[in-house]
Amino acid sequence: MSDQWLGVVVSGTKVNFVHLECKNDEPKLISQFTWPLQDGDKSAAYALFFERTRDYVSENKIKNTVIKASSVGLEKVKLGHLHSAELRGIVCVAAQMGGANVILVQKATISRTFGKRKADDYVKDDGFWNEQIEGDIAKTRREAALLILSQRE
Repeated sequence: MSDQWLGVVVSGTKVNFVHLECKNDEPKLISQFTWPLQDGDKSAAYALFFERTRDYVSENKIKNTVIKASSVGLEKVKLGHLHSAELRGIVCVAAQMGGANVILVQKATISRTFGKRKADDYVKDDGFWNEQIEGDIAKTRREAALLILSQRE
């Protein structure tokens, strides 16, 4: 039996998604895409994003959604960080309302608990991705896929 997983990385007003089918063996890429937040009225854009995400999760029978969590950095918090946090919250609730188990994971946690390297080293390693997943994941979306891999262990 296979499970459907969705990896999610929110950055400002756009969201990278990676949808993997995970069996006991090598995960298979089903889809990868980026959705921008609609311009205009923010509350209407959030409502639309919520519906779109919830529907994707529900229609594709996503069992687990792994979302890159907020983290405290060394730099000063800027408006973009707050917008990301708002949108991350929308995605989190939408995935759960769509029927998925939602897992929030900080990037630093992956670096400490997954393998022997830092998360960014895995993201850059083409050979790792060729071995780990059936399908070609864009470099810009590998972090979303790594979230899934880190939680399947």
